[in-house]
Amino acid sequence: MVRTKTAAAGVAALALLLMASAGTAFAVRTADQPTPLADGARLPASPGERLTFTLPASLPGKNGNRVVSEVFVAPGTLRMNDPVVTAVATVACDTPPGVYPVRQTGPGGPAEGAGGEPWVSVEVADIGAAERAACPGKVAALPPEQPEEHWPAGRSWPQSPWDVRTFRPGEEVTPTASDASAGYGDTLTSPGFTGRAVMRGAKAVVTAAATIRCDAGPGLYEVRWAGGDEVWARYRVADSAEQNSPACRDRAAEPAPWRTPWPAAGTAAALAAAGVAAYAVARRRRRPR
Repeated sequence: MVRTKTAAAGVAALALLLMASAGTAFAVRTADQPTPLADGARLPASPGERLTFTLPASLPGKNGNRVVSEVFVAPGTLRMNDPVVTAVATVACDTPPGVYPVRQTGPGGPAEGAGGEPWVSVEVADIGAAERAACPGKVAALPPEQPEEHWPAGRSWPQSPWDVRTFRPGEEVTPTASDASAGYGDTLTSPGFTGRAVMRGAKAVVTAAATIRCDAGPGLYEVRWAGGDEVWARYRVADSAEQNSPACRDRAAEPAPWRTPWPAAGTAAALAAAGVAAYAVARRRRRPR
């Protein structure tokens, strides 16, 4: 009996060890992050191939810049994809084999990166006639570039117009502006807010308090400055099973607890006056003659 218990304990310990080892290996795999490209790196590619260019997120001022080359179908845009900044670009189908420089430019820089030192290079391989003929269809089938950015959760929202965070119906959010685009008293509007959000605070940083409508359906919403057309921020409303439950209430639509609605106040005053009159009549009737 003792041997049986000892053997069972050994099997259990071995099983736990195997589970722990599997968990450790899984954690290592999920912890792998894209490696930023070193200056001067050379990327192998084929015509019609989509490439990803990666930079450390710690480099300031890179978000929104363009990655350009004469061999790209269109320039790539560097976007925050925490914990790195990435851009994607597709090699044109008619690109001859060779080595081509890739440069970084500002948001409004030239499409082919004329001038400036190359950042990295792309070595385009030669392909056969059949593969080159099929290349345009391959490029057309590529999914569209994803413009949404993923910033660290601890950063204020929004860091850019495409800093898309996810909120729940009824959740309170704090839009924050830390540049000259907003001032004290300016207001933000969005179809998903219960009302306008008014900016308050110092000149350097102003914030507003907003609440997501309880009846806001899941999807992407835009935020604009009152009276303006340009999109200042975007957010996504989650598909919440509780969005129609009593727990989610639009606070802006509720009367303040210290205020009495006008019809109720009028009724209360009328009742009070009637009570005083009735009391006075009762006293006159009880007065001895």
